[in-house]
Amino acid sequence: MGATVRLALCGALVVAVLTGCSTDGPEQPKELPASQICDGSLGPSGESALKRISGTDRFTELDGSNEAGDPNAFSLPLAAQHLHDDLSDRNQCQPYKADNDFPVLSIDFEARDSHSDPTNVSADDLSIYPLGRFAVTHKGGGATLVFSCPTEGGGESTPYVRARLTVTKGQVGPDSTDKDQMAVLAAVSRALAEELGCAAQAKLPAVVPDALPG
Repeated sequence: MGATVRLALCGALVVAVLTGCSTDGPEQPKELPASQICDGSLGPSGESALKRISGTDRFTELDGSNEAGDPNAFSLPLAAQHLHDDLSDRNQCQPYKADNDFPVLSIDFEARDSHSDPTNVSADDLSIYPLGRFAVTHKGGGATLVFSCPTEGGGESTPYVRARLTVTKGQVGPDSTDKDQMAVLAAVSRALAEELGCAAQAKLPAVVPDALPG
């Protein structure tokens, strides 16, 4: 009887050691360099700009999958696939500082059938860039870029893609500029245009020019 009890206790201790006594927490997202952020689409100028915006060179991205089973992490093929979907279903690039729970910035792509005319917008709160069909940074933070790229989806055909970058207050480094935000947005947009086969129409250079004098 005593031997049976001892065996049972030993078994319980083994189970406790293997399960309940573990001190390991949930697995942390893998830290990534800027060169791997946004599906590796930033290129040298975009990587440098992201480092200036964030003040760091180590990042994480969302892991896991959404309700549709698609990865939460950004990929160019997924962004291209969901251009005509609702915002909640689109694939966005959201780099996080390795030690922070809020994204530094978010980049979203959407198919559009029209765009604003850069000659008819006020430059009071915007800086206008000679890029694509329409490109501006906003004085309060963020950037918008529209480029020519015919796509089809959801029963419609559209001639443009709109890229939008938003920043999280308190995450932007003091040494960064509005042009840094445009550099990141333009780099990922250029890569998406290549993914979609419309790079020649998009006309997005590897290096972002200065904003137009305003």
